[in-house]
Amino acid sequence: MPSPENGKKAGGSGGSASGDEHPAHPQSPREPLAFGSRAILDACWSGEELEADAPRLERRGPTAVPENLRTAVDFRIARPPLPQSLRNSIRRVRPVGSGKPVALTFDLCETAGGVSGYDAGIVNWLRANRVRATFFAGGKWMQTHPEQTLQLMADPLFEIGNHSWTHANFRELGRSRMEEQVLRTQDQYRLLRGLLESRECARRAGARAMDDIPREPVLFRFPYGTCNAEALGFLASRGLAAIQWDVVTGDASTSQTAGGIARIVLSRVKPGSIIVCHANRRGHGTAAALPLFVPRLREMGYDFVTVSELLASGTAETSPDCYEERPGDNRKYDKITGVGKHADH
Repeated sequence: MPSPENGKKAGGSGGSASGDEHPAHPQSPREPLAFGSRAILDACWSGEELEADAPRLERRGPTAVPENLRTAVDFRIARPPLPQSLRNSIRRVRPVGSGKPVALTFDLCETAGGVSGYDAGIVNWLRANRVRATFFAGGKWMQTHPEQTLQLMADPLFEIGNHSWTHANFRELGRSRMEEQVLRTQDQYRLLRGLLESRECARRAGARAMDDIPREPVLFRFPYGTCNAEALGFLASRGLAAIQWDVVTGDASTSQTAGGIARIVLSRVKPGSIIVCHANRRGHGTAAALPLFVPRLREMGYDFVTVSELLASGTAETSPDCYEERPGDNRKYDKITGVGKHADH
């Protein structure tokens, strides 16, 4: 579901977990949407630079939104609101036809007072094996990992979604804090995109090379998988689709293993599934699990697509509530204040 400014659209629809469904705009996930520019990726980074890990960051206190965001970009991004059918939490898609698309997603979150990282092993394996994926990046994570954000942004294999500024619990936020968490993350992305566009290497890639890099994210993932009706309504008013999941790898648990992740994915995945993982060095066993389940799913006929491509492939299945695996199972996070201080979901 690229930005309308790119001239390319992917549709999706929603209903409720009780069975209400709405068909997406027909478009085959085997005709990839444009999310990046291979010309820019090759012009701006060497293979060694793309494979490199991010520098380790020291823990520091809560981070304010940088002052340049207040003047360099417009916080009030004008996007058309979502139709009524897309205003719930999207858990998976029921594909049209006999295809077996699946969306592999990775969260890149960083809390207000914490420091996470970048798992180059995951991204390198996805690139080496041509696996399309979606990364839900926090604004603070993008601020502390600008070069990695630009690389993901430029890579045609990947789509970037919004994961809030500091991984806040949206059930605990008022409207003004929701705006801060969501819109400032949008603006951080736009600021970095502008930085990429200004680089000589991007200009060398061709006058229209930047056109295929979305101008802003069009997807959002709630931190902790928590939301309420007000949060869903706010996202809908801003034209951002709320993307949940139906396959939880459990990689945020320190006791999780590569084999455990692979067993979960292979036993629970179905056509149209959305798999949730982490790529911010908070995923345990994730990189080692990819070779265990990705080739097997491909042998079974599954096609890895971005979330926007998945939405374009059939009928979105949604819920009026947000949860991990069953309604109410994430209430434990409601003790967290709305600034996202604690561990990832």
